[in-house]
Formats: sequence, C-alpha cells, structure tokens
Amino acid sequence: IRANLLWGAPGASDTDIWHALRLAAAADFVAALPDGLETQVGERGVMVSGGERQRLSLARALLRRPKVLVLDEATSSLDSETERRIQGAIEGLHHEMTIVIVTHRLSVAASADVIHVMEAGRVQESGSWEALWARRGRFRALCEAQGLHARPDPVTPQPAPQS
Repeated sequence: IRANLLWGAPGASDTDIWHALRLAAAADFVAALPDGLETQVGERGVMVSGGERQRLSLARALLRRPKVLVLDEATSSLDSETERRIQGAIEGLHHEMTIVIVTHRLSVAASADVIHVMEAGRVQESGSWEALWARRGRFRALCEAQGLHARPDPVTPQPAPQS
C-alpha cells in the first residue's frame, strides 16, 4: 500500500500518507490490515475490495494536494455502502479543492454546487439540483428514470482529520 500511494507523491511522509488516507475514508481499513501500510495487495490491488481500491486511488490522488480533482465515474461499480463512504469522503473535501465529478449516477451529484447535464457532447442544462429539478427538463427526467423523486439526503462527510 505504501509503495502504491508513494507512486503519486514520492516524497510524502507517513503523516502525509495517513492524512490522505483519512481524507479518502481509507485510514480505518488500512490500519486494520495485518501489515498496515506495508500490506501487499497484489497486482492491481486484487487482495482488497473494489471500494477499498477506489479509496486508495483517491488517497493517492489527494497526496498530490491538487487544486482540482477530476473523478470520472468514481463510484460506478461499487455497492451502496461503499459508494456512500466514498461520497462522504468527497463531501469532506468540498471546501478543500475544486472537484469535477463525471457520473451517470445522479445521486452522486446531489451535493454539487453546479450540475451540467450533457447529451451528445453538448451541455443541455446547467444549474443547482433545485433549479434543474424545478425546470422539469432533461435532468428531472433522468432523475426519475433512476428512481430519484427528490434530492437524495446528503452524505455525512468524513470528519476533518486533526493535523
């Protein structure tokens, strides 16, 4: 795990690593592993779950301390519980950096400041969740197709780490 995380930021200290793991909601599961940061996770992380891999990937990106973080379908193949953990981690970063989320799961966009609905490579609608919902356009139709009949409850963000 340490080598994987350091791939993104070779000079990162253990303090930096654990900070990124906390931000990514991954510190608890890494700490619980028999060898912690020294745990071997196999080729492409086959020894950890998909959600754990996603959170480690997020931690690796956060180690670089980006000003802009682009997440492309970050929760696309995850179970609901793991998706909520990652959404909580993303929520915890809301005021730390600009986050661009590309997703087909509209529930992931519930806490976005601005949502852009795209079709055929063009922006069809833009606005807040509330404004787009009220407009009764393409966004609302897509929400309803996904079983969303109102804005989902926001995910509780992970607590800010103590530094």
